[in-house]
Amino acid sequence: MYFKGIEAGKVPYFPHADTIIYSISTAICFQAAVMEVQTLRPSYWKFLLRLTKGKFAVMNRKVLDVFGTGASKHFQDFIPRLDPRYTTVTPELPIEFS
Repeated sequence: MYFKGIEAGKVPYFPHADTIIYSISTAICFQAAVMEVQTLRPSYWKFLLRLTKGKFAVMNRKVLDVFGTGASKHFQDFIPRLDPRYTTVTPELPIEFS
């Protein structure tokens, strides 16, 4: 559409605009894959899983639920295996609020 707009004289030409448009489009799709998986087509979700070797499926989406997106809606049974060396709370212990 951008190049058709250039041909019609309605949109100015910017160097590397196609790369910028592609980058923004990819960022939006990846944001949807992380925050709102339920909005993706199943075929695109399978494509992303193949592309990332399954890494999108093992993300800890429960921490994203506070933003109200329902990120863990399709991953209710998933519990991440966290390395205690890199966490502030030991995964085996319950969190206590005081």
